[in-house]
Amino acid sequence: MTPEELFYGFPEPVPAVCWKLRDIVLEEAPDAVEAVRPRWKLLGFDLDQYFCAVAPQRDHARILFEHGIELDDPDGKLQGSGSQVRYLRYDSPDDVDEALVRDFVRKAIAYQAG
Repeated sequence: MTPEELFYGFPEPVPAVCWKLRDIVLEEAPDAVEAVRPRWKLLGFDLDQYFCAVAPQRDHARILFEHGIELDDPDGKLQGSGSQVRYLRYDSPDDVDEALVRDFVRKAIAYQAG
């Protein structure tokens, strides 16, 4: 499955949000390897290890941070209640806070690098 097949399996504006988030990740981590993970219905990104993903949902998109619970988040922007993953949720491309996404992508990269 390609990113196109994954993203365009959802109605707009979900694909547009996904592409915007993907572009930010690849701008911050140009050496990242991207791969669709069909089982989880997301586009994952790896450097030394898996660190984040773009996940389309029925009516929004999320950028997931694999070790989000470990990332510095003094303003409580990351969502999720599990023991590891945290995410940012966006309903439209205009809602994407690029500076915030970039900050968390950098933090996730630094965390996975050890």
